[in-house]
Amino acid sequence: MSVDLASALTRLIGDGVETAIAAREAYAIGSVTPSVVATPGDCEALRACVSVVGDAGAALIPLGYGAHRALGHEPRRYDVALVCAALASIRDYTPADMTVTVEAGLTVAALQEVLAREGQWLPLDPPCPAETTIGGLVAADLGGPLCGSQGRVRDFVIGLGAVMADGRLIRAGGKVVKNVAGYDLMKLLTGSLGTLAVLTEVTLKVRPRPAVTRCLVFELADADAGIESASALAAIGLDALAMTVVAEGGAGGRARLVVLLAGVDADVAAARRCLEEHVAGVVLDVSADEVAAHAVIAPIRDFVRTTAGDVVVQIVALPDAAGRVASVLAGEATRMQFDARSGRTVAAFATTDPARLIERVAARAATHGAHVVLERWPLVLAGEVEVWRPLPASLALMRRMKTELDPRATLAPGRFVGGI
Repeated sequence: MSVDLASALTRLIGDGVETAIAAREAYAIGSVTPSVVATPGDCEALRACVSVVGDAGAALIPLGYGAHRALGHEPRRYDVALVCAALASIRDYTPADMTVTVEAGLTVAALQEVLAREGQWLPLDPPCPAETTIGGLVAADLGGPLCGSQGRVRDFVIGLGAVMADGRLIRAGGKVVKNVAGYDLMKLLTGSLGTLAVLTEVTLKVRPRPAVTRCLVFELADADAGIESASALAAIGLDALAMTVVAEGGAGGRARLVVLLAGVDADVAAARRCLEEHVAGVVLDVSADEVAAHAVIAPIRDFVRTTAGDVVVQIVALPDAAGRVASVLAGEATRMQFDARSGRTVAAFATTDPARLIERVAARAATHGAHVVLERWPLVLAGEVEVWRPLPASLALMRRMKTELDPRATLAPGRFVGGI
């Protein structure tokens, strides 16, 4: 099938088809490698590729630069890596309206550069922004330290275009509203890992850039001190763009509280005084301009995820339980990142028994009513792990929705919750 499929795709997009093993391995997901890599040059070519793959009874996975392809389960079938990075233009930008419409292959970093020229920004900070496309940002529902104050991806998406599994091009929200079968497609597709449609363009709300930006880094006694400080600051409503505890070395290891402040001079000064009154730590660094401040906060996005650990988990709990969850994990984690306002802890572990560790972490999270997402695990466990725990009560409905929108299982089969 792969030879015929490669030929059919080549007739559509010519040099945009690769079958060489090196090209295919660059888009492997876990132990599964595609047979063909297709890179359509525009939306119509992408739509045609989806139709051809579906008609052939094959399966594709939409990707940008592949920076986050390890998220989710290994696919059940993976014939074509559909690389959307060539769709990278800005379709419409009206600074006065504070909206921008971009093709899905544009990177977050490239969009931020354009917005900065108009004194605006998109307050979302996914890991690896130079390799994260807007389509990937939405499809994987990515976020970083800004989530606690600015919200998630779905809070900024006001419209999108996508190709459905049968090759139809649809639009939802924004300036043109055309939902499918009564579903709210903007919410439905956000975080669905490409299992329901291939995003082609996204319309986003943007915001003015802050007048003043400062980043303060506090050295703390240990992770528990950081968790306590961050939880207290969240409780009193400290006005900060980002407020993250990073710790490494397990119990008694190094811990820091990194706080990004922004606004007008008076507000930033007041927030800094509040910080210095409430945090029992030593100020290591104060970055006094926007470029320096973001240079400090940027590595925090990748602090845990770039760790050479065997297992990486993300745990989200309600605010009143988040600190307790983080404290339970702190003693064992090689590295940990904690945000009290979003209730999110990301932790990396080195272990000789990953299966047992995963079960132990999931059990501890369940005790506090928290949700677990596995972000990294040994390949040997790929067929055994459940990435999302607990499974949602709506899983049966999600399965029916997948069947309704993608009856031939063309789009990323097996990647999402419960192997959808």
